[in-house]
Amino acid sequence: MIPGIFTIAKKEFIHILRDPRSLTLLMVLPLVMMVLYGYAINMDVKNVNLGVMDDDHSWASREVIRQFEGTDFFRIYRYYGSRDGFRRGIESGEIKGVLIFPPAFTGDIGRGKSPEIQIIIDGSDANTGKIIQAGIGLILSGINFGDKPIKPFFTMSPRVWYNPELEGANFIVPGLIAVFLMMIAAILTSITIAREKETGTMVQLRLSPANAAQIIIGKVLPYTVLAFVVGALMLVFALLYYGVPFHGSPVLLAVLSIAYLLASLSIGLLISTLAQNQQIAMAGGMLGTMLPSILLSGFIFPLRSMPVALQWISTIIPAKYFLEILRGIMLKGNTMIYLWTPLYSLLIFTVIVMIISIVRFRRQFRIH
Repeated sequence: MIPGIFTIAKKEFIHILRDPRSLTLLMVLPLVMMVLYGYAINMDVKNVNLGVMDDDHSWASREVIRQFEGTDFFRIYRYYGSRDGFRRGIESGEIKGVLIFPPAFTGDIGRGKSPEIQIIIDGSDANTGKIIQAGIGLILSGINFGDKPIKPFFTMSPRVWYNPELEGANFIVPGLIAVFLMMIAAILTSITIAREKETGTMVQLRLSPANAAQIIIGKVLPYTVLAFVVGALMLVFALLYYGVPFHGSPVLLAVLSIAYLLASLSIGLLISTLAQNQQIAMAGGMLGTMLPSILLSGFIFPLRSMPVALQWISTIIPAKYFLEILRGIMLKGNTMIYLWTPLYSLLIFTVIVMIISIVRFRRQFRIH
């Protein structure tokens, strides 16, 4: 069995090496896509326009405003003299929030009281509004006049673990690696068998002494190696270009990545048994991997906020489990103790889909 597998694998490697342009494109394209998507899918909130209505006009209010101007998170856009003024500013979208200093602001400080700053935030974008609210609270909680801290009318104690700077790249880039890796692995594998059908070389495989399992494993092996190399390139690029932290074990990530690659390749094999030519295989690979991986893996949208039906569907999306592995190892430094569940899920998925693919392959071509 082993010699037959390696013979077919050798054939696939030769086919890959005979097409250096496609091989180069395969290596370069994921890096280009990481740059484009890494900037396009950016959840960071910066340079938020704030308005100010200062009824106190004192050194204390100016000091608070100066603290906001000293960050790249907020920008003091305009001063207003009335509520109607900043109301129009919020309605037009030119500002996202307003700091309102009451006339007694400095007097409260002198009397030892915690002064109040009224904060009005544009809540039309709920997620951005929450981020702005947290950012304002964080700045105000760090301002002190002697031993008298300034507190807003609400009380917050923000603290962020694993991504204290709230850098969007640390959240997005691991997701990009998972999505692109699955897409590449599935599409490459789906095309390989579809190509055999389209060119008529499948007849030669049928006449060979190799059985269905040997043919499939032999075809999967080269693309496992190739996808692994591409994944390693994407990871190194993420670390060097985006500065994404890596707190865990590279060896552990490499081992668990193989389980994810096998799951992705099994999807490609299943698609290849359904497709009659390379174009259909490529389209099926895109639809069957990219969209579900983006929408139903927790890559961008939190799964807990989705309907229960979609949460159940997400349990058969391999990218969901690899995202847990990637973010757990890279950002949290997780060990194997915390990663058994996603690993088991990937292995079970791979076994089921691979068995279905082999059965279909045998029935379709009557290979025994």
